Amino acid sequence: MNNGKTIGMAIFVLGIIILFAYGIYKGFENLSLEEIDFIIASGIIAIIIGILILFISIIIEQQKGKEKIKNEIKKEDLEP
Repeated sequence: MNNGKTIGMAIFVLGIIILFAYGIYKGFENLSLEEIDFIIASGIIAIIIGILILFISIIIEQQKGKEKIKNEIKKEDLEP
């Protein structure tokens, strides 16, 4: 796993852990749409950032793979 995937996965998992732990701590009694606590907001933001980093790193890795395959294929094989 390269650095982008590692960082993205770590932030994503951290966001899930924050939300899960805080939900257990509060006992799901004070969670409402009117009162979004700072911890819940930071957990959701961490999940979103983690997912974005994962997607971006996957797209970059695929582009590098395409370039590598393109360079490995002989020019003769590409011509009709």
